[in-house]
Amino acid sequence: MYWGEVMACHMGRGVMEEEAWRKGPWTSEEDKLLVEYVRLHGEGRWNSVSRLAGLKRNGKSCRLRWVNYLRPDLKRGQITPQEESIILELHARWGNRWSTIARSLPGRTDNEIKNYWRTHFKKKAKSPSDAAEKARNRLLRKQQFQQQQQQQLQQQQHQAQQQQLQFNFDMKGIMALLEDNTHRAPYASQSRQEMVNMQQNSTEEQGFLYSMLNGHPSAQDTSADEILWDGLWNMDDVHGNSNVHSAASKVGLYSLVAPFC
Repeated sequence: MYWGEVMACHMGRGVMEEEAWRKGPWTSEEDKLLVEYVRLHGEGRWNSVSRLAGLKRNGKSCRLRWVNYLRPDLKRGQITPQEESIILELHARWGNRWSTIARSLPGRTDNEIKNYWRTHFKKKAKSPSDAAEKARNRLLRKQQFQQQQQQQLQQQQHQAQQQQLQFNFDMKGIMALLEDNTHRAPYASQSRQEMVNMQQNSTEEQGFLYSMLNGHPSAQDTSADEILWDGLWNMDDVHGNSNVHSAASKVGLYSLVAPFC
């Protein structure tokens, strides 16, 4: 009789505690109390929240509220196409293991992922095999796209290397030509100087010859240009002299020309 009364009292207390739990939407004040509790005590020990924080919520309700709504690392907004691709791929591999899938999507909760799947794919897919097939096809297309991108990148790198090699080869040819021209420059300058000297010597000899014909024994007192022009202007005088003077001139001319023959 005693133990029956004790059990009835305990069960009645449990019923009273369950009836005392608050249900329905959370208020901002309750959210503040839960956030402060986690800041002081960390995550876990959810059944102690009502006693330590003064919340009239059971442990399960506190855990779900924190995990699904109050965590600071939660990602807000809609599921992105990249996240959708991951959900499809992992669901084809693991099925409805939403907590396992959520580990690969930081900031997304298992409940959020489950609701997204049921809303967007469960009604559209005729069977689980269809959804898995679509997921495999998407994964295959993604891999093919990545391979194409990799091949294009390799081709671009190869073309850049070929262009660099061609540029280096052209530069070597240009430098070789410049170096060859640099070695040839002194010889060309020396040849030009020798030609100038020969021309000057020839001009001096011609000037000296014309000066002798015109009765000027020395070529040092007159410039080469004056001697040349005097010789040309006095040719008529040479031909116009008497026979004796002409003969003497021929003898003198022969004596002057003979050393040069």
